[in-house]
Amino acid sequence: MFKQPEITEPTQAMTLKDMIAPAPVFQEEMSYIRLGDNFARTFLVIDFPRQPKGNFLSKLYRFKGNLTVSTHLIPKPSDEYIKQTERSISELNTELHGKRVVKMKPARKLALEQKLKAAEDTLEKLMSGDNKSIFHVHMYLHLQAPSLDELGRATKRLKVNVFKRGLRIAQADTNMVEAFKSILPTLSNTIPEMTYRNFDTEAASSLFPFDESELFHNRGIIKGINLTTDSLVLIDQKALASHNEFIVGQTGMGKTFYLIKDLLRKWMTGDRVFVIDPEGEISKVCEKVGGQVIKMSPMSKSVVNILEIKASMDSTDLEADEQDESEMLPLLFQKIQRLKIFFKLIKKNMEIVEMAQLEKAVIATYEQKGIGFVTDFRRLNATDFPILEDLYNEIENKERYSHLQDFREILYMYVKGSNSRMFNGHTNVDLSNDFISFNLKELEEESDSQAAAMYNALSFLWDEITQKKEQFTWLNVDEAHTIADPDNPRAMKFLYQIYKRIRKYSGGATVATQQIADFLSAQEGHRNYGQAIIGNSISQLILPLKEKDIADLKNHEILKLSEEEELIISKFRQGEGVYVVGNNRVHMKVDHTPEEMRLIHPEKYEKIYGQKVTLQHAH
Repeated sequence: MFKQPEITEPTQAMTLKDMIAPAPVFQEEMSYIRLGDNFARTFLVIDFPRQPKGNFLSKLYRFKGNLTVSTHLIPKPSDEYIKQTERSISELNTELHGKRVVKMKPARKLALEQKLKAAEDTLEKLMSGDNKSIFHVHMYLHLQAPSLDELGRATKRLKVNVFKRGLRIAQADTNMVEAFKSILPTLSNTIPEMTYRNFDTEAASSLFPFDESELFHNRGIIKGINLTTDSLVLIDQKALASHNEFIVGQTGMGKTFYLIKDLLRKWMTGDRVFVIDPEGEISKVCEKVGGQVIKMSPMSKSVVNILEIKASMDSTDLEADEQDESEMLPLLFQKIQRLKIFFKLIKKNMEIVEMAQLEKAVIATYEQKGIGFVTDFRRLNATDFPILEDLYNEIENKERYSHLQDFREILYMYVKGSNSRMFNGHTNVDLSNDFISFNLKELEEESDSQAAAMYNALSFLWDEITQKKEQFTWLNVDEAHTIADPDNPRAMKFLYQIYKRIRKYSGGATVATQQIADFLSAQEGHRNYGQAIIGNSISQLILPLKEKDIADLKNHEILKLSEEEELIISKFRQGEGVYVVGNNRVHMKVDHTPEEMRLIHPEKYEKIYGQKVTLQHAH
C-alpha cells in the first residue's frame, strides 16, 4: 500500500580543497588549457635584464587583463655561489687574454667583457657583506580570457609588455598543466629547471611592486574605476585621518556629476547629507529622491535668520589660531564675529569705524530682546531673536550711528527691498530630512546676495551639524569659490575652520570648484584659505583643467603633478582624472549605475540605455 522510501547514498561533503580548487580542466591543448569557461595560458620567464632596476616590473603588474604573476624565491647559501662566481671570472679572463683573442669578433669580445664586469660586480657585492643572500628565482605568468580569440589578443599585448621590461618568456607548450600548478597558492614549483635564475638581495628586491597602484579599502564608497588596473577605487573616508575631500574640474568635465553620485551613495548608507547648491543641479536630484530643497531666492518664503543664535553653536573662537582653539567664548561674541563677515559680504568696502559702530548696533539690537553675553540660549525659540529689520531700525539713529548711513541704504534691500523675503524674518526652514539642499540658483546673477546667502546657509548648517553628533553628516559645498573674496577673506576662513573641526562633530566636508584662481584668491597675511582647505582634504579629485589652472595648482604648491598626471588632466576626457588619497594616486574614471545616470542626467540615460525617462519615472 505504502511505497517504501528509496535508500540513497549520502553525498560526500565538500572539503576545503574542493571549495578553493579551480574549475576542472576540461581540455588540454599544446598551447593552452581550458578551465571551466575560461581559456588559460602559462608562460615561463627564462631571462631577466642583466641589471634590473628597482620596481622595473611595475607596468607588468598593472597589465590590463586577467594576469597572475607567480614568483618563487628560494634562499641559498652564498658560499657556493661565491666559488661559482670566482670560477666564472677565471674562465672569462682566460678567454679574454688568451691567444685566440686576436681573432675574436668585436661583438663576442664586448659580450665577454660585459659578462666579466657583471661577475666582478656580483662578487664584490657578495664579499662586501651587504648582499650575502642569494636567491634562486622562478617566475611564471598566467593569462586567462573568456575566449580563445581574447586570449590571443591578450598574449600579444603581454609579449609587448614583457619585451619592454627586458624579460624573455617562453610559452609552456606541452607542459601547460604543470606550469599552471606553479601559479597556484600551494607553493608548488613544478618545472624549476626551466625557470631557474640567481638573484642577489638587491636584484630580488626589484621584483616586488613597491609602488602601490591600487586604492581599495575593505569597505566604503566606490569612487570610480582605476584605469590603470581596471579595478574599483573603494575608499572609506571615515577611516582616514581627514574626512574631507576637494574636487576641481572645468565646466562639463563631470565635477558636479561626481559630487551628486558620491553624496547619493553616502546618503544611502544612512548618513545625513547637507548641500549648498549655487547651480541648482544637486537640488533637482535631491527632490527626486525625497530630500528637502530649501530655495533661497527673492520670491522664496524660506528664511534663515542670520541673527538667530543656536544653543549648540560651536563656541570655540573661529578667529583663533591653532594654539588657541581650546578657548571657549560666549555665544553672542561668536555670533558677532560671524555677523561681521556677513555684513562685509553685502558691503565690501566697510571701514573699521563702520565696523565698530555696527558691532555697537548689533549688541543694542540683541539687548532690546533681552539677549546678552550671559543669556542661556537653550531657553529661547526662533521667534525670540531679533531680525534684520530690528537692526535696520536701530541704526536709524543718525547721531549715534553717523558712519552707518551708507550701510543702512544697502541693508534696505535685505529688509524691505528685493532680498527681504529670504533674509528678513525668523527662521522657518525644516531640517528634519536626512538629505537637504540649499538651492541658490536664482541668485547666480546677484553675486553679492548669492555670496551672502551662501555664507548664511553655511553658518546655519554648521550650527545644525554641531548640534547632532550621533548621526554622521556630510557637508557639500559646490562652486565654493563663490565666497572666496580677496576683500573679505574671513568668509573663506570660516569654511576653512569648519574643515578643521567637522571631524570632531562626526562629519566630513567636500568642496568643489571650477575656478581654481578664484578659490585661491582669499588670502589674509601669509595664510591662503583656499590653499589651507585643499591641504585639509586628504582626498582630492583633479578632473581636466586648462593650462592656466594647472599652473595655479603648481605655483601655489598645492599638488605636485607628474608629467603623466598632467597629461591625463590635459586631455579633457569627461569624468577622467587623478584621484588622490594621501600619498597614493590613481588614474580614475568616475563610475555610475544606470539608476544614478537616470536621476542625474536623464537625457544621457536615454542615449546610453535606449529607454525613455518619463516624468513619473524620473521621480
